[in-house]
Amino acid sequence: MSVSIVVLSLLFGSSVVMAIAMAVAWLHFGRQKHVLTWTASYAVAVFQWLANAGGYFLQSGPLFTLAGVGLVTSATLLAIGIRQRSGRTVSVRLFAIPALIAIGATAIAISPMGSQAMQGMITPTYVGVLMGISAILLWPKGRRFTTPELAFFSLLIAFAVAQMALAGSAILIRGPEEGKELYRAILSLFMPSIYVGTGVAAVLVVAGDLAQQLRRQMRHDPLTQVLNRRGLDEAAERAIAQARRHQRPLALVVCDLDGFKALNDSHGHIAGDQALQGFAQLLTLAVRRGDVVGRMGGDEFGLLLQDSSAGAAADVMERVRAEVSHLLLPRIPNTRLRASFGVAELIGTDMRLEDMVARADDALYTAKKDGKNRVSIARPAA
Repeated sequence: MSVSIVVLSLLFGSSVVMAIAMAVAWLHFGRQKHVLTWTASYAVAVFQWLANAGGYFLQSGPLFTLAGVGLVTSATLLAIGIRQRSGRTVSVRLFAIPALIAIGATAIAISPMGSQAMQGMITPTYVGVLMGISAILLWPKGRRFTTPELAFFSLLIAFAVAQMALAGSAILIRGPEEGKELYRAILSLFMPSIYVGTGVAAVLVVAGDLAQQLRRQMRHDPLTQVLNRRGLDEAAERAIAQARRHQRPLALVVCDLDGFKALNDSHGHIAGDQALQGFAQLLTLAVRRGDVVGRMGGDEFGLLLQDSSAGAAADVMERVRAEVSHLLLPRIPNTRLRASFGVAELIGTDMRLEDMVARADDALYTAKKDGKNRVSIARPAA
């Protein structure tokens, strides 16, 4: 069995497996747009490797042309999927024009006007440049690479380098056999493993995204998108430990909407949900990066303000209290919301969040008893 048969069989089989894996991931795990695009990329690759094999064994120019078109299309779809995953807009013109130029150049190279050197240069150059750009697009903003992302990034760079090496080695091709040794060596020794590795890394990225999504769902409230009680407890454990380690102040605020039950009863749960969403957004915008906002249950929210004394936290909440009345509810535009706030500062005897919550709850009760729509600070223990 020749090396070419083994290589083509491996690439074909890998494409089939990757297309199936991506299709399953799309069907069962959120139907994300970039996963569907990657599914299409590997599905095109399946037919591309079939055309490549047909062109090789039948020495068919049209099949080689079809294989070139498939490779350009598959690589373009992979790059589009990466751009979709990054949240960037996808311009059809941005990808279609270079792809059509590459397809046209490939067709010319395979025609009698072209040469084997041109055939070996054009498509690998396009794919190599595109994989390099895709690696750049994969770079995350404002955070570090996850392990699957880093593997995918590294393999995309390797893919780009290998393709450019193929394009460079094609310059040495002078005849039917002359100069092809280096080209074949790169194609058979490096490309199969890089191609398979890139596909596996893409699947791992999808799996990693799913795991991150599940972790977020476990720790976030689906209505308000802030932390739920579990997420707040975990964040508080870290914040308390950090405050003690660096001997920095930490403040907890417990707050809720005044008259929320009456609002729900009078205007329905949709109006109540709108009130909770607006209040949560206001709280999130009021705090700094690194502070924590969570929904403790019902209309009660908890905030952890790092490097803040009780007095500083109360000042922040006083501004929030004044802004709550300006929140507009689409279903009941004439209603004005009010909120009350209880503030407690971390003290030496606090071992966990519940210790702070107890004092903040007492302060919130005091705010309610004194007329609501106010901020109250927990009194120090006697």
